[in-house]
Amino acid sequence: MNRREMLRVLPAAVPFFAAGTVNGRTRPHMPSSHSGRDPIAVQYIRRVLGMLRWIRETQSENLLEASYAAARTVKNGGTVWTNWDMGHNNSYDLFPERNGVPAYIIQGYDAERTKKGDLFMSSRAGGPETDVVKKDIFVIGCPCPWGGDARGQEFLREDVQKEKIRPYSKIWVETNITTHGAIMKLPGSPAPFGPTSGILGLVTFWMIQADTCRILARDGVSVKVSGDEPELSGETVPWIGLDEPVMDSYFDTVTRQIGMIEAELGDMERIARMAADAVLAGGKVYCYSRYRNSMAVEGHHRRGGLTLTRGVCVQDGKLTSMDGYVPFEGTSKDIVIMGVWEPDDEIDLASLDTFRNAGMKVASVGPMTRDIKVPAGRTVPKEADIHIGRMCDTYGFFAVPGFKRKISPTSGAVINQLWWATCMAIAEEIIRRTGNTPGVFLSGALEGGNEYNRYIMEKYHERGY
Repeated sequence: MNRREMLRVLPAAVPFFAAGTVNGRTRPHMPSSHSGRDPIAVQYIRRVLGMLRWIRETQSENLLEASYAAARTVKNGGTVWTNWDMGHNNSYDLFPERNGVPAYIIQGYDAERTKKGDLFMSSRAGGPETDVVKKDIFVIGCPCPWGGDARGQEFLREDVQKEKIRPYSKIWVETNITTHGAIMKLPGSPAPFGPTSGILGLVTFWMIQADTCRILARDGVSVKVSGDEPELSGETVPWIGLDEPVMDSYFDTVTRQIGMIEAELGDMERIARMAADAVLAGGKVYCYSRYRNSMAVEGHHRRGGLTLTRGVCVQDGKLTSMDGYVPFEGTSKDIVIMGVWEPDDEIDLASLDTFRNAGMKVASVGPMTRDIKVPAGRTVPKEADIHIGRMCDTYGFFAVPGFKRKISPTSGAVINQLWWATCMAIAEEIIRRTGNTPGVFLSGALEGGNEYNRYIMEKYHERGY
């Protein structure tokens, strides 16, 4: 579609986002502007914490029942399959050898391998429903923006409205997510800013796993846990008790760490200034993670995210740009924000060297420590120009008796919130310097969403943001 065609589409598309109706219907709730003095990043974090508290106050019984169902599945020899919403991808925090992931979790859903007695944690339909019914698979469901179970589903494209997992779910975890998926109003942007499906999914997922593992251990069942954490042993390990739920302890810890993000606002604003320098000088802002489905995809064409961020990951051993999946080539005009789940990961350090050799500025997001200790030798946080993420650790949070490594890490959730808070600081810095609002993607699942996104992508190519 060329610019002239886009401009013909835009008058039909924008009123839905900027006004109150589409095809005569009232649109789903849109966040109102905030007139307070707090930066948008701070407002966003506080609103996310409020959404998480609502989930704990209203959904704890369902979350705990989900843990018992998963534990029964494992004890009976079944498999726990998962397509739980973790942001722009359902495997954001479940990549190979992720510290703290119990081995009973299998990412995805394979109809060739599923069997009666398995369990499926899912946020979205669109494929396995026939198999689920045929084999009587136990389904734990929750809504996601790209599906007909979310609030405002009537404004989705007709084909997406039909994708519902709730009718097949035996346990339902409500999160109040809308089909927009984002909650903040950026001045001048018709599209809402700041996705929330990732953080809501990450916290609920790990709460469920925390008590699943506790129940298994209580009943004498141990499972392997992935990662490179040294095996736990001895009386000095803070083993959890097995007779009381522990998901509230996980919730309290992860929300406390998210609340501490405000203390790093100064460093986020420094990153924002570096990013604005890059953009206004003709450079780019890259979002890196070793695995594509982690922070790289979270920062690439994400509903509620900025058009100006671009994903970079490692594929087939090579640093790869997600724009066309071609070999990455950075310049001295560019900045990269590296999401690191381990401070001294060798692949991340090799990527850092590539960025440095190109003359790029480097910021990093994620844990600085392993078991609360900074590793000796090289680490990405030590060598980055700016690092944020001092409140979380590489390993899991709970030491479960009989399990050789801790489970339920908090770092993935914290990295998610650090990233989005930083994006908001970048947006405000660009508005402050230019008076213009950077582009924000709308969900392509909404009526007119793809047309709007094509328009703002043209704006991005014209001005760099």
